Amino acid sequence: MFTKKRNEDRTKNNGVKLESLVLQNSRLKFSSEQLQNLNFIFQKKLQYRSDFSDKTITQVNSVAERLIQRLLCGAGVIDSRFASKFLIPNNPKTTNHDIFHRGLCYLVRLDVLSQPCLYQLDTPPRLEVIENDPDCPPAYCRVRVAPSMMKSWSEFLNSSGYLRRDKIQTRLVELIAQSARSDSPNSPILVNESELCGIPGKIVEADILQNLLNVSPLEQVYYGPGGSVPRFPDPRDFRIAIVDEPEGIRLKIEFLSPAFANTCLNVRLLVAIGINAWPKSSNFPDRIPLVHSDCLLYHIAAETGMYLVGFGVQSSGWQIRVPAAENVILGHYSESSTVKTILDILYDAREEIEISRNLKKHLLSYRIINKYILLTVLLEALEKFSSTPLNDLIEWSPMFLSSLVLRILDQLISSLIQQMLPNYFFRNSNLMVTPGHLSEDDFFIEANNIKVYLLRLYDESLKPLTDDKYFINMMQTQESEIILLCKWRDFIQAMLPKVTQRNRKYWFLKPQNQEIVIYSQYTDMQLDYISLLLKHVLLVKQNKLEPQSDLINQTFAKDENESQQEIEDVIYLTILVMDQAKEFFLNKIDPIKRVSKIKNKYNNRTTKFIDLMRADQNFSTQKLSDDLLTVKTILKWLYRAIDYDKKILAPILRSYLNKLFQSSFAISWHLESIKERLNTSELESLGCFCKLVNSGEITPAQGLLDGSNKNWIWAKEILNMVEKHTLRIVFVSDRGKIYRHILSLPSYNKRKKLDSKENSFRSISRRGSTLPDRNYFTTIMRRGEFSESNLFVRGNLFQMRNKFIVNGYL
Repeated sequence: MFTKKRNEDRTKNNGVKLESLVLQNSRLKFSSEQLQNLNFIFQKKLQYRSDFSDKTITQVNSVAERLIQRLLCGAGVIDSRFASKFLIPNNPKTTNHDIFHRGLCYLVRLDVLSQPCLYQLDTPPRLEVIENDPDCPPAYCRVRVAPSMMKSWSEFLNSSGYLRRDKIQTRLVELIAQSARSDSPNSPILVNESELCGIPGKIVEADILQNLLNVSPLEQVYYGPGGSVPRFPDPRDFRIAIVDEPEGIRLKIEFLSPAFANTCLNVRLLVAIGINAWPKSSNFPDRIPLVHSDCLLYHIAAETGMYLVGFGVQSSGWQIRVPAAENVILGHYSESSTVKTILDILYDAREEIEISRNLKKHLLSYRIINKYILLTVLLEALEKFSSTPLNDLIEWSPMFLSSLVLRILDQLISSLIQQMLPNYFFRNSNLMVTPGHLSEDDFFIEANNIKVYLLRLYDESLKPLTDDKYFINMMQTQESEIILLCKWRDFIQAMLPKVTQRNRKYWFLKPQNQEIVIYSQYTDMQLDYISLLLKHVLLVKQNKLEPQSDLINQTFAKDENESQQEIEDVIYLTILVMDQAKEFFLNKIDPIKRVSKIKNKYNNRTTKFIDLMRADQNFSTQKLSDDLLTVKTILKWLYRAIDYDKKILAPILRSYLNKLFQSSFAISWHLESIKERLNTSELESLGCFCKLVNSGEITPAQGLLDGSNKNWIWAKEILNMVEKHTLRIVFVSDRGKIYRHILSLPSYNKRKKLDSKENSFRSISRRGSTLPDRNYFTTIMRRGEFSESNLFVRGNLFQMRNKFIVNGYL
């Protein structure tokens, strides 16, 4: 009794506790006790999923993936225009094992049409991408090739010179069918890895591929296949049906081997053209205010380019997708974070709804909700349910897991009833647009399915769990976490200085001294964070695809007068902040008043103030030597705008700048962690290793031992893999230049390792030369069948298809 009272007092003193939740669309009310119970119920469900492991599904997916590589390699050999050096998974990411997942999806990048080019000497393709075409749906575009490319792609062009998605896809279907009938290639060792994808190390996520393509091929190294004699699956061991559909190429693979008898798998292949630019038709991340907690993350995500995907019913319409940006946003959160947990719960809810749908055979209904819709509503919640960085730490903590899930599902009910859910990256595109066979009743039935699921959760949450020791442990853990988070919030808020306008307190100082006082209010960490944020804002601006432009050859050339370009950047960022301040202010007032003359007056005053900036002689001749000086200059002019117009600009700008000051102060305490995430020292050291290997100065074994002695994580991970089994690594320097290395432990070293607690790898002296003798490893180099030239010069990025690849180093 006394313990319960003490715990209630601790929560009350911190001012944070679970409150009852009312769901407007489902008309349900969950008490705080029910929400606590749901937290435990969700955790138990996910724990069951993580404990459940079906090795058959994993093996089936692995075999199917290697079969797809075999078919695409054969297609690329037959027609080099369809060669793809990488294979991009397009499967929704889940933390827990998906026991219902029976399908795979991949993007097949057409390297000949994509940017960046694979190799420096390749001729860049000349394409024109037309967004916002009136004949195309939102989030679609048309692609026109240059006259110099029309001859080689003439069979895929319409009368207007646009690339026809349907003809390209049909041709790939024919090539895959021919490849399935062919006997070669039967081994990854025989594949020309400089143009095709035959090894597992080149099956890469879109965001990792973007990093790879921005690095010279001389700076790349990949994992090779496993096994003593690597071989592709034989297509004759499968029954393969290839279907050309508007949604892409669908391969239905039926296993004929006894090990996987009666097993079928659907694989979706989507033809894609990589574009190293951000779509102009997207208002992301421009709509994200600088005061948002994840503003920096969103701008980094928008630097990853886009893909034009063959998807839809229009013959010449290409769908714009940004899978790399989605991966960057999701990859920011750890596997045990609340965000990833919510996504897993949403996927689990979808499967439970599907099970109940299959049981109702008397009621015919169609599945409208897909995993991308669930990902979209989660991204919307991350943007919408954000107030301040300090509050977000608490409101997105595990204690509020059930509240967030219920609110998201309730909002999804509203979207289904209204048949409207905007694409997160393209607001004009409606994800609820479905084929014509769906009626309004189908949407109501799907919304009702979610209501039934929420009712089931309501009933489950009524069961008392106070006697469950695991529930008690969870409650204590969440309570302790909330107490720590609240203390951190109070600690930061207590140190937050009060922002003082210079025209109030420092009126007696000279104008130049007043400006210095403005800078002194911001800490060095604040200025450093703001400069990092504004730097990425400019990078996104420069990376945007200009309409009606020559895409591939478009370069964002700097002005000959660099100082003038810096001045224009300062003006652009000043206008950006002033526009965001206006939207921030107008969102607070009554919507009817938004159409009043406040907006027009603010715009007119802003225009006059910008003209004043351009006319200022000191500003136009100012040299901005570093990023911090740029930030100080922007802040100086923003605070000067407050003095310039105290009636219109001042009240709007003052509240937004105060918000920017508070958010930057809170986030700046995590600046070291942010910079650590952006640190590329591991990749640079890996590049140094590859450079030495490719130049012939050291062997891979020597380089790995040296890197391990210097405590590089990548070297230690690779050595740990070599200790367990033989490892192949592949270097590709240029077209036709492939070199394969096999790393393994000699048998006597393996026996010695079993008897010794400390591995002999770690016993090399760190003084003097750290390169060990070559015979410490068995290193076999297989020269490429396509060239006899020497090893190349550098390798930087490593793509790993097992547990080590996504540990934050790529």
